[in-house]
Amino acid sequence: MNTATRILRDPQKAQDVHQEVFLKILRRWHKFNGDVNWPAYLYRTTVRTAVDFAKDSKVVPPPEHRRPNPAKEERPDWRLRAAELQQKLVACLAKLPKRQADVFVLSRIEGLEYDRVAELIGCSKETARVHLHRALKRLARELSDYLRK
Repeated sequence: MNTATRILRDPQKAQDVHQEVFLKILRRWHKFNGDVNWPAYLYRTTVRTAVDFAKDSKVVPPPEHRRPNPAKEERPDWRLRAAELQQKLVACLAKLPKRQADVFVLSRIEGLEYDRVAELIGCSKETARVHLHRALKRLARELSDYLRK
């Protein structure tokens, strides 16, 4: 629940994601063997489901979850631009390869260290760094026109 809430910034929508994750696990239960790393699997499934949910529902965090910035708050269009940027970011995340999107969400949204990210997605620390670098590079390219305005 906490992971989904941090990604979606809405406890009600996070609860929907939480339920969907357990439904996904239940539907695939017959495919699991004894070699499953359950914490990592649950975490990755939650992140991926929350990102997909955000993309599908165009989630915008409620105003109380945004960090106030007095200089930007003076601009009348700031809230609209922040919402547009979040929607664009979610859409760009959906276009990234799965591993890149997972690493970005885990490290930049969840705030996890590379060691933990690597453990959760099942790769080395260096591979996690490479995935993050590629994700950031692509996101910067995709969002560059929007961010220059």
